[in-house]
Amino acid sequence: MSVLLRDMHKESKLLPPHLVAEYLCQLLTRIDVKTFGATQWNVLRSAVKEPQRPLNANSNILATVDKTFLQYLQDKIDGDVWVTGSKEYTLRRRVFNQAISHFPIGIVVPQSEADIVKIIDYANRQNLQISIKGAGHGVTGAAVINGGIVIDMSTFQNIELCADGQSVKVGAGIRNRDLDRFLSHHNKVVPLGTCPDVGVVGATLGGGIGFLSRKYGLSCDNVLAFNLITADGQQRVVNAGEHTDLFWALRGSGGAQFGVITHITFSLHPAPDSIEGGIIEWPIHKANGILTHYSETVLQGPRTQFLYAYIARSTAKQAKISIMGFSEDPDTSLHDITSWETDADISITHKQYIECQSNNYEQGHALYWRNGIIEGALTQDFITTVLQCFQSCPDNAGGIMLDPLCGAIQDVGAHETAFIHRNASFVCSITGVTPPDQVNIEVTEWVNQTYERLSPFFNGHAYQNYDMGNDFPLIGYYGQHTQRLIAIKQKFDPELRFVGALQRHLQKTA
Repeated sequence: MSVLLRDMHKESKLLPPHLVAEYLCQLLTRIDVKTFGATQWNVLRSAVKEPQRPLNANSNILATVDKTFLQYLQDKIDGDVWVTGSKEYTLRRRVFNQAISHFPIGIVVPQSEADIVKIIDYANRQNLQISIKGAGHGVTGAAVINGGIVIDMSTFQNIELCADGQSVKVGAGIRNRDLDRFLSHHNKVVPLGTCPDVGVVGATLGGGIGFLSRKYGLSCDNVLAFNLITADGQQRVVNAGEHTDLFWALRGSGGAQFGVITHITFSLHPAPDSIEGGIIEWPIHKANGILTHYSETVLQGPRTQFLYAYIARSTAKQAKISIMGFSEDPDTSLHDITSWETDADISITHKQYIECQSNNYEQGHALYWRNGIIEGALTQDFITTVLQCFQSCPDNAGGIMLDPLCGAIQDVGAHETAFIHRNASFVCSITGVTPPDQVNIEVTEWVNQTYERLSPFFNGHAYQNYDMGNDFPLIGYYGQHTQRLIAIKQKFDPELRFVGALQRHLQKTA
């Protein structure tokens, strides 16, 4: 901090009082009352008067940083620095989950890699933690930190088809819909998730599950290289030949835990020809048979077919069991699924791949989310318990969903990447939904109680992209990879500058 204050003084910057107090407080930690003298000690202590210390992501009180100090950072970079009181700050601190309302010290929007290096240097000097915001879709709102710095990557909007025509370089501000649209003009695809507004980088770091995953693997399985800026300000190209430990960790660990990713280069695949896509629904009393057929199809069906199963939020009388699907194999038509049970409501059409990727997801709600991983088939006991749980759900306030795995996801070895769910069959999510800014205890209790009732059917793990929050154990995300990831975190981010599950664990156990 002394270097930072000296630099500000040289540039005739006004020194913020709380920073001077903070520096004095640091000096006090290096002496004791015996060597300094009781009288002088007490005088200096009374002058400092408990200076506000930089706060981390788990703090409950927002640290205040003088705007003059943030102006110092603004003068150093080409991008923008937004603080409380500005319209941009209010807009940019919002995340998809309206149950989350975090207040960072500042939100910085870099224009270049050079800006990011300076922002990291600023955070290092001030001992501030950093979160990275792409699209802000994480359910716990981890992209926007309380009491730290948010690096908003929205200006990194470039997409570049590489010279070989078989790979694409994608900026950190790109969302699924942007990349899908760009690649549709080249008849190419990257296996991405199905929500158009999700950020490509964020989803990839935790795995990335979507319609093409059973055929081409997870999003992270298709990464050729990451452009990464680590906590020491070094710009690194991370791939199978350089920084191989980071290349392993970034494919499945979730979140921007090892630095700021500015770009990802993906391998490309041919776009599917005209395909079938749509939704099939039955009355909820048909769910037992539907979920049994669904389980068999996921485990034994073709890789060219991808099926979600879910019970969407509704009133008890209107509840349905639904299958949302995608099939590019004429021999396995989605219409075959309609024969699983009678009374099906069918909405299936032939369409282009990009149309399947253009689903509309509800926005503007507060979400409460828990998830677990299922290995093997859906048992009868599991199906019965799911239906019993949904019967107790408050009207129009919750749902249960199954993401399918298997196929090409299981072609990658369990130790080849940090993604641990290679042998799993399903991700089961329990979601509660309420109006924004309204805490509904009945809904949150239903989510938690349903998770507890279904936990015996889970393997103890959770999908990294569906973050379970501060209380979930690290081993639940990383299993046998936990210690290796901790070691990589300590190597590249020893001061825990970048927040996430690894930072939370190491901070608690320090």
